[in-house]
Amino acid sequence: MRLDHIGIAVADLDAADELLGRLLGRPAYKRETVASQHVSTSFFDAGAEGAKIEFVAPEGATGPIQKFLEKRGPGIHHLAFEVDDIEAEMRRLAEDGFELLQEKPSRGADNKLVCFLHPRSTNGVLVEICQSIPGGMTKEENAQFWARRYAEEKTGWDIGYPSPPITNYLDKLKDKDLKILIPGAGNAYEAEYAWQQGFRNVFVLDVAAAPLAGLQQRVPDFPAEQLIQGDFFSHAGQYDLILEQTFFCSFEPDPATRQAYAKQMLSLLKPGGKLAGLWFDLPTGTSRPFGGSREEYLSYLEPYFNLLAFAKAPDSIKPRAGNEFFGEFQKPA
Repeated sequence: MRLDHIGIAVADLDAADELLGRLLGRPAYKRETVASQHVSTSFFDAGAEGAKIEFVAPEGATGPIQKFLEKRGPGIHHLAFEVDDIEAEMRRLAEDGFELLQEKPSRGADNKLVCFLHPRSTNGVLVEICQSIPGGMTKEENAQFWARRYAEEKTGWDIGYPSPPITNYLDKLKDKDLKILIPGAGNAYEAEYAWQQGFRNVFVLDVAAAPLAGLQQRVPDFPAEQLIQGDFFSHAGQYDLILEQTFFCSFEPDPATRQAYAKQMLSLLKPGGKLAGLWFDLPTGTSRPFGGSREEYLSYLEPYFNLLAFAKAPDSIKPRAGNEFFGEFQKPA
């Protein structure tokens, strides 16, 4: 476990934000309402690695925070500790005699699954354990979201053919036995192109079934076992090359998710393996595709990879010219 945040109950979120902002010399970086818990929250960077301060204010006249304020007034409400597997940690704590306030984790603020422990089993302190949800959604929500996008034909990212920077990169590769993964591949035109060029060890990963079925229909001899419907963050395997086709930009842009992306890419590559492809050079924004700057991308990737190249793609399609980086990163041998 590691400290994630200290939760402080407040009656007036605006006033609390203004006061702590003056104290710390920096504003809250996020505000969020959690309707299921009848609260609004704001988050401040606490200055220690990964640690935060969360203000929690009631929404309406009901809910646990309103009751807390009526009984005790403003003050520290809970301590939250982040874990890697919340369900496993819940089982461990229950077996060790801690009293859990819920049987299953629930959605909380700040892109987390949460579970609370009763204060009588934690020395009078309300304790929360939490787990970040990579990508901003649970696995089920993510699958449903992308299934709807394909069903409704809301696939604005689909250019209808393989992206030239990717095909040009593949054309330079001499080893046709490379084990290649294309995650979040969408309609997988790049995988189709690679197959046509003689790469027989190409694996396609997507959370939605529709694009995988589409590739199988277009390329009947593409092995079904190399079409994987699943969640990127749960996928296991070892690859020589991972091709990135702005997949990164499909995830909600919180730091935990972006760091989880970099770590997962590292874990999926063999020593000496490469991550190569395209990242959007766009403002982060509030809707997909979520962009980023060169400095931001490198801040997540360089701690794990050796940088081979990262610059504006010279061969982007015309509508994306100047708005794509082509990068190549190598896992240390």
